[in-house]
Amino acid sequence: MKFITHFNFNLSAKEFLKKLVFRYTKLGKPTYPYNVEPIQLAALINTFEELRSKKGCLVEIGVARGQTTKFLANHVELTNYKEFDSEFKFYAVDTFSSFIEEDINWEVNKRGKNFEELVGFEYNKFEVWIDNFKSYKFIEAFKSDCSKFDFSSISPIKMAFLDVDLYLPTKKALQNIYPNLIQNGYIFVDDVKNDMNYDGAFQAYTEFCDENGIEKKIIGNKCGIIRKL
Repeated sequence: MKFITHFNFNLSAKEFLKKLVFRYTKLGKPTYPYNVEPIQLAALINTFEELRSKKGCLVEIGVARGQTTKFLANHVELTNYKEFDSEFKFYAVDTFSSFIEEDINWEVNKRGKNFEELVGFEYNKFEVWIDNFKSYKFIEAFKSDCSKFDFSSISPIKMAFLDVDLYLPTKKALQNIYPNLIQNGYIFVDDVKNDMNYDGAFQAYTEFCDENGIEKKIIGNKCGIIRKL
């Protein structure tokens, strides 16, 4: 009886505090934690399920804090994907220390961008990120410049989500990912939108598609899709 009374008291106190927070503060206000649009998240999951029967890894390039990584990892875990493919791996590739100087200089000197507006993601730390995802045994992270990363070392790739914003790393990553993509595999490129500070991805995506005879397809406001036919 004492246990039940104590339990009920704690539960009531918790509910009372939640009521105060939700009704009288802004702390209970719903937030959208992702930097990508809902249609992108839906497309990532639907495409991943479309490719379920295909052997190959999932790779995310440019992971920041790992919000999208968490979203995708939860899906993998909740659908018991490892039971279907015991060798499945989800790779995360990032510098974990902001942009590469060479890439920023290109944006400033070749594309006329503002240096101050390109600085970001310096808060990240590889060891902290790894610790945050240690419960997902199928995730492996690489601290690397994606322009120099050997994507053949993790091939075959069945789906890639590329979100590195700037022109040079986006273009080089596309050139290196595509040959290691399975037939009918997909690459999703974020920030494919012109006339904004981070529009290097738009130029890189457009050029890559034109150079390789690939039909350009945009979903939502800023996500370019490449399918290897």
